[in-house]
Amino acid sequence: MKKSTILILIIVYLGSILIVGIFGMKAIPFEQLIYCENITPTSITTTSGKELDIKQQVNEGKVVYYSVVPYEENLEVLINYTVTPANSTNKNVKITVVEPKDAPVTVTERGSIVFSEKRSVHLVYKAEDSATGPQMDFWIYFR
Repeated sequence: MKKSTILILIIVYLGSILIVGIFGMKAIPFEQLIYCENITPTSITTTSGKELDIKQQVNEGKVVYYSVVPYEENLEVLINYTVTPANSTNKNVKITVVEPKDAPVTVTERGSIVFSEKRSVHLVYKAEDSATGPQMDFWIYFR
């Protein structure tokens, strides 16, 4: 190497030490993505404000939640749930009606389910933070 090249490298090195010493080095924290691991129901309420019991059973190694609801005209059911861990980056959950395909059900923007007919429904709550995110199966039966 030429002497001029070595001299330029030394000057740049010493200059960078001087600049970092005067102005400091700004640390930019990396925002870590925390994925949803589990969705569990906490309560279920109807239009009349009645809180219902949530039961669970294990079906083929998978936990399935269900509730028996008394039917009334234009019944609206809200299933409250928690997403764990609580500090998940994206807590959005998509609600899908699985069975029956022609279900007499409307899912509102608030996440409540409006029934126009007395038919049992299978709902799936799926985390939107990843393609393989957790899901919660929930059945609503009528008496």
